[in-house]
Amino acid sequence: MSCTHPSPNHNDRKGQAVKVIVLHADASPNERGCLSWLQSSESKVSYHALVGRDGKVYTVVPYDRRAWHAGKAEWSGHKDVNGISVGLCFSNKNDGKEPLTEAQKEAMRKLIAEVRGKYGPVPVTTHAKVAPGRKTDPENVPGFDLAQFT
Repeated sequence: MSCTHPSPNHNDRKGQAVKVIVLHADASPNERGCLSWLQSSESKVSYHALVGRDGKVYTVVPYDRRAWHAGKAEWSGHKDVNGISVGLCFSNKNDGKEPLTEAQKEAMRKLIAEVRGKYGPVPVTTHAKVAPGRKTDPENVPGFDLAQFT
């Protein structure tokens, strides 16, 4: 995967296999601001891809690299969630008011299928589930239903 908006915020997976996809919502009012943040080395944050409100996909970190998206998190006994996951993000304010667009949902389903085509039938979870009490995204987004993406 070539990146349309490369981020410096990633490193080697150190041989860890992709075992899960983690969905996020960026809490940003627009894609431009989010992409600028992801491309800044000061942020120390990245996703593998960001899905814009219009369904446009911005690729940020190659799937074979460890993007810095989950922070302090745990999934199925793994404490290095970044090392075993692909982080995919919806551009959304995550304010409890802005819903996802149909274009975003469709683009995300295609991205998930692409990741599964590369890594097999890996499960899909959310940032809220891997970092409970610390993060709410994208479960705070009105109408978000994880079942639409699993």
